[in-house]
Amino acid sequence: MSGRFKYLFLCGMIICIFQSLLAQENEELPQDEDNILKNTQLTIRDIHITGNKITKTYIISREIPMEAGRKYSIFEILRDIPRSRQNLLNTELFIDATVDFTNWFNDSLDLVVDVKERWYYFPVPYFKPVDRNFNVWINEYHASLARVNYGIKVIANNVSGRNDKLNIWLITGYSRQILLNYTAPNFDKSLRNGISIDFQYSQNKEINYITSDNKQIFYKDPGGFVTERFRATLGYSYRTGYIRRHNVKLSYNQNRINDSVFHRNPDYFGNQSKQVKYPELLYQYQHFNVNYIPYPLRGYQWEFSLLKRGVNSKMNLWEFSAKGGRFWEIFHNYFLSAQGAVMVKLPFDQPYFNQQIMGYNDMFLRGLEYYVVDGVSGGLAKTTLKKEIWHPTLRTGLKSRSYGSIPFRFYLKTYGDIGYVYNQNALPHNPLNNRLLYTGGLGIDMLSIYDLNLSLEYSFNQLGEKGLFLQARLGF
Repeated sequence: MSGRFKYLFLCGMIICIFQSLLAQENEELPQDEDNILKNTQLTIRDIHITGNKITKTYIISREIPMEAGRKYSIFEILRDIPRSRQNLLNTELFIDATVDFTNWFNDSLDLVVDVKERWYYFPVPYFKPVDRNFNVWINEYHASLARVNYGIKVIANNVSGRNDKLNIWLITGYSRQILLNYTAPNFDKSLRNGISIDFQYSQNKEINYITSDNKQIFYKDPGGFVTERFRATLGYSYRTGYIRRHNVKLSYNQNRINDSVFHRNPDYFGNQSKQVKYPELLYQYQHFNVNYIPYPLRGYQWEFSLLKRGVNSKMNLWEFSAKGGRFWEIFHNYFLSAQGAVMVKLPFDQPYFNQQIMGYNDMFLRGLEYYVVDGVSGGLAKTTLKKEIWHPTLRTGLKSRSYGSIPFRFYLKTYGDIGYVYNQNALPHNPLNNRLLYTGGLGIDMLSIYDLNLSLEYSFNQLGEKGLFLQARLGF
């Protein structure tokens, strides 16, 4: 079996499973029972909220679709109880939450909401490689400590009990970075409007100035910094309902490179420039209807964004991006997901600074972590089939309601990914541009509190390469 056919077969097999499952009819309640649930009305007398020491009660009530003193059908109550728990967990304020009814008497009942709050304040020692991911740092730079940033991050979540966040970063080492960010998503009485303020300043001793063989090529000046950046951002957010969010951010940016970088790539910023100053406007719409945003297993989510960078010929970029996913529990503890993303940059004639697409942030193919594919348009699709295999609980011995025990969940998975990136000025020494890319593999995911997600994956790609890859995420 040829290598190309092997990967297409893997993707096709998973897609066939996906299509056959879609064709299955959902099991329905008997008609009489369904009518009883929809026609029987109950009054919610009161909603009792417990466990919150810092979080304001009205912030929790905001996530409950039901209100005290109103009538609901039994069908609505049974539907909205799990939806309430889902909303609470997706605020990322709580380790766990339970929602249930109690004191059912005649035609009325009470709701009980119990939450386990996270720790919200973290003076976190910072130690992080400067490379795109751990795999690049370990395999290509031999885990060199010279390529590490260190310092302290002061992270304060839920500062006023309204899910607001304050971040202060003081980073040095391979680069220098100062960051101050404050976000208040519920600053008004309606709990729908939010604001954010962000300031960032950084200097780097090394810069990725070009791509060759679809790998980032760096220039380093041991004697000084080769690039300097400043960014100031003002943001506004608006939340409609429980699953829809609008975000607008306006920023002012200054970026500069030194002469050595400019001589190596005069088109880094374009227009023969060593320094650019430009405004940037971003609009983003998010729609989350999943059980758990950091690691969804059921439901769907999608988002799109429109970015305008610059207002004249020195910096002129329109960027549209969209991504989405659908997630199913197909059998007990068996889960299927289909995800996709697209990005388009206009006009197509963009400097190197504006060409990042594949291999950056969360837009990558599993099995091609060592590569980047620059361009002006591209997309990817990922299909994953997974099974929960173990859910142990670690007893910590702490006399803490929230941390007396720490749950873990392990999932075994198989996956297939495809992607494509177009670059009208692609060079021959970047062979992954303008061609279909495909990968596949097997892996295991581990989840725990604070949105901890560790993935160990054995992936293979169309280049005949295979190996183990580590992905890590921690939600603070």
